[in-house]
Amino acid sequence: MLRVLALAFTVFIIAYIAIPVIVTLVMSFNDASVIRFPIKTWSLRWYGDFFGSPQWVDALKSSVIIALGTTVISTVSGVLAAWAFERFTFAFKPVVYLLIMLPLFMPGVVLGLGVAMAFGDVSLFGVNIYGSRVLVMLAHSLWAMPLVFMLMEATFRTVDHRIVEASYDLGGRPVQTFFEIVLPSVSTGIISSALFAFVISLNEFVMALFLTTRDTQTLPVLMWLSLRSAGTPRLAVASVILAAAVFVSLSLIMVWYIRQLRKT
Repeated sequence: MLRVLALAFTVFIIAYIAIPVIVTLVMSFNDASVIRFPIKTWSLRWYGDFFGSPQWVDALKSSVIIALGTTVISTVSGVLAAWAFERFTFAFKPVVYLLIMLPLFMPGVVLGLGVAMAFGDVSLFGVNIYGSRVLVMLAHSLWAMPLVFMLMEATFRTVDHRIVEASYDLGGRPVQTFFEIVLPSVSTGIISSALFAFVISLNEFVMALFLTTRDTQTLPVLMWLSLRSAGTPRLAVASVILAAAVFVSLSLIMVWYIRQLRKT
């Protein structure tokens, strides 16, 4: 009975996730000027409209650039912080751990509004920080970096520290050992956490709503603004693009994981 219930629950969760995605995918091929079901005429009209609109293409480009920047910032900082927590002992370690993880549990409204108020009037070399992509990258890293840190901390625990000590005994310097011994052994965790950070930033909406301007707005922000004025199937096309990015990222993680298993 428990197996049957577990299978039924699994099927329900898969259907609950898949049905909205499938409906959105179907609606993106609607030829009508508004979102409506059932579809009377199938067409690629709104895909052409999306990629032919400079506003929507710029929003997509901005989302990708911000997501890539967030990935670099959060992955580098998260990996180094996780290694420091796994390898070293220092004062106030539990407090630092709490501070690292705290933004992950904070509402996006609080973080977005707080960053906007803190950097609203700040300029760097005569350029306003507010509304820049860099500020959005840093804000998104408040969520992405703790996730990378959490995943990499668990990954670093699987490293055989006897190999690290052997590298030190053979004359390897700490930095050299970290890059040549430690990182290759945890490459799957790094790739996975980096792709998760990319997906989180690409789909984040609340903080981007507070921190972007018309020139730097991301695709989720433009989708929300467009939904308030006119709900065209262009929104479904944008949703399909974001969903495709998630599926591609998950596929890359699975392919990399399978390749690593075959090597071992």
